[in-house]
Amino acid sequence: MKKKLTNRDKQAQATKKKIYQVGIKLIQKHGLDGVNVTQIAKSAGVSVGTFYHYYNSKLDLFMDLYRKADQYYETELVHSLKGCSYPKNVYRFFDEYAELAVENGVPLTQKMYVPENTLFTARTQGMHAVLEALICDAQVCGLCKLKDTPQEIEKELFLIARGVIFDWALYEGSYDLKEKMQKMLALYLESA
Repeated sequence: MKKKLTNRDKQAQATKKKIYQVGIKLIQKHGLDGVNVTQIAKSAGVSVGTFYHYYNSKLDLFMDLYRKADQYYETELVHSLKGCSYPKNVYRFFDEYAELAVENGVPLTQKMYVPENTLFTARTQGMHAVLEALICDAQVCGLCKLKDTPQEIEKELFLIARGVIFDWALYEGSYDLKEKMQKMLALYLESA
């Protein structure tokens, strides 16, 4: 049974959410290196100490983007994919991935998709684990004809997806990201 939230718990959640939203907007506008904790705290209407109560650093706040995405994939999207066919699952998975970039907006996506962001290659859980499990299940059922391991296929699919998102950000979001994502995935998935 879930513990009922007290007013204090609700206030704490609201404060953390406000710090997060303000921080992300400032990072979108000025970049991670162009913003400091004092600016984020002041813009959110909280003290620097309150900021540090919820986040260890501005990078920790930025990492919440990834944590929230992983949590969504692990708790919500994974359940909605059950019962769908293998290719449809992959297309849906990356449709949601493209939607994250659209929601973050072109400026923040441009700041995230840089070689210095090693978070893309260092991540082995969350959405990566969900996709790997989908591929593994499809291979066991004979639905995925690709002969590579699930880990290799997962990495290749993310390579395609990150490349499409990088290009979209490079061209200032001038085309429909989801449509392009589906087209590029089809080239890979239908080649087997």
